[in-house]
Amino acid sequence: MPLLTKLPDLSTLRLCSVLLTLAFSLVFLLLWIGRREERYLLHWSASAIVYGLVLIGLEALADAAAPAGEPALPAVCLLLTGIVASNLLLVTGLRLSDGRRPWRLWMLAVLLLGLGAWAGEIAAGLLGLPPLSARRVGGSLGLMGNVLALGLVMLRPPRRAGSPAGGGRVIAACAMLAYIPGYCIAIALDTQAIETNNFAALVPILSDQLLLPVLYLGLLAMPGERDRAALREAALRDPLTGAWNRAGLAARQRGFLARGGVLILLDIDHFKVVNDRHGHAAGDAVLAGFAPRMAALASERAGELYRLGGDEFLITLPATTEAEAAALAQRMRAAVAQPVAGQPPYTISLGLAAIAAGAPGLEAGMARADFLLYRAKALGRDQVVV
Repeated sequence: MPLLTKLPDLSTLRLCSVLLTLAFSLVFLLLWIGRREERYLLHWSASAIVYGLVLIGLEALADAAAPAGEPALPAVCLLLTGIVASNLLLVTGLRLSDGRRPWRLWMLAVLLLGLGAWAGEIAAGLLGLPPLSARRVGGSLGLMGNVLALGLVMLRPPRRAGSPAGGGRVIAACAMLAYIPGYCIAIALDTQAIETNNFAALVPILSDQLLLPVLYLGLLAMPGERDRAALREAALRDPLTGAWNRAGLAARQRGFLARGGVLILLDIDHFKVVNDRHGHAAGDAVLAGFAPRMAALASERAGELYRLGGDEFLITLPATTEAEAAALAQRMRAAVAQPVAGQPPYTISLGLAAIAAGAPGLEAGMARADFLLYRAKALGRDQVVV
C-alpha cells in the first residue's frame, strides 16, 4: 500500500476542487456579463458555486463530526442533494442553450437521488447491514444514478438549429459519465468496509481533479461552437426570406439525391410589376411573407425551400411522388391567392420534376422543372405543371 500513503489528504483535494469551481464560476459569470442574452451561462456559474459551497460544507461537517466519528445523517443528505442540484444546473443551462424550457418535473425525481444515504440507512435497519457502510453505499449509489441520468441527458441532440451537437457538449457529457467508475470503486470499498487511508472517500474527489476541468472546458467550448455554427448557417441562408440560398443547396443536396423525390421550381407572377407599382420595399415584404408560408407547407413532407435569386425559389421534396407533390403545389398556389393585409395581391406559377434516388446531380431535374415553369407561364400563369 505504499502508493496510498503518498496520496494527498482529503482536505487538500477538496480545497483544490473548491478553488477550481470558484475559478470557473467566475469565468462563466464574466462571459455572461458580455453576453447577457445567453442566460445558460448563469446556470453554469451557479452550478460551480453550489458545488464549491457543498465541498466547503463537507469539510466543515467532517471537522465537526471528528470527535463523534460520523456526521449527522440530515446534514449529509442535504449536502449530497446539493451535489445533485449542482449537476442539475449544468443540464438546465444546457437545455436553455438548446432553446428548451430549463426546468421539467422529472428533475424533482433526480433531486431525490441526493437522499441515497438516508435510503442506505433505512436498508441497513431492514436488512441488518452495518449502518455506516450502508449509508455510504447508499450515498454513492444516489450520486452514481445522478451522473448517469444527467450525463445521458447531456448527450441528447439539441433541437435548436445552430446548437452544436458534438465537440464541447460530448466532452462535458463524457466527463460527467466518467465519474461512474470512481463511484463503483468507492461502493466496492465501502461494501468490504475497507478504511485504509479513507480511500473510499478519496476516490470521487480524486476523480474531480481530472474530470471537473474537462467538464467545465467542454462547457466553455460550446458558446464558441454555437457562434461558428450560426455563422456557417448564416452563410447558407438568404437574409431577407430565411430560405436556404444556392450555397445552402450545394451543401444540402446530397441527402436529397440519395433518397430521390420531386423538385418544385416556382416564382411570383409579374413580380417586376409589383416592384414598379408599389416600390421595392413592398416587393421585399411580399418575398419575406411568401417564403415562410411556402417553407411551412414544404415541411409537411420534410421539404426544404431555397431562394435561387430574385423571386425564383426551389423546393425539394424527398421520397415524394409526383402526385403527392402536385397536390402540395396546388395548396401552395391556393395559399398565396389569399390576400394579406398591407400587401399587393399576387399569384405564383410552379413546375414539377421528379428525380430518381441516386441521381448524380440536380441539374437535369432543375432544367425539366424550369421548362415546366415557363410552360405554366405560357398557359396563363397561376398554374401547376407536372
